[in-house]
Amino acid sequence: MIKEAKVLKKEIMDMLDEEQKIVFLKTLLYASKIDGKVDQGEAKFIKKMANKYKIENLAKIFEPASEQKILSELKTLNERRVAMELIKELFRLGHMDYELGDEEILFIGRVAAVTGIEIKKVEQISTWIIDYVIWKEQEKIIFEED
Repeated sequence: MIKEAKVLKKEIMDMLDEEQKIVFLKTLLYASKIDGKVDQGEAKFIKKMANKYKIENLAKIFEPASEQKILSELKTLNERRVAMELIKELFRLGHMDYELGDEEILFIGRVAAVTGIEIKKVEQISTWIIDYVIWKEQEKIIFEED
């Protein structure tokens, strides 16, 4: 549905130190693999963000990590706005391959719990992303884009 996501807002990433940026991107990478396949758009999105925000230790993003390790590391994201942005990006990433699966939804819920984001807020973010996806699809129809 979303062919290629835009890179995160600079002001959000500027709130993070190097380790927090790595955790943020590592979480997105982990989520992109939950459904068993990494879509080209998903991988491109993560690489684009890593390059744009000059992550010095790219290898750390791609180190194998368990869900428990990632959830533990997410506790370092202590800004509510950053946690909500992560949840937004997890939903966007999940919709890139046309299907947000149950495992992806459950993972997003666990991320929200660890970062202190209420389920009601997660539902609002999810609805907003779905509306965005519909809006982008309508744009293609209206302007006769493939």
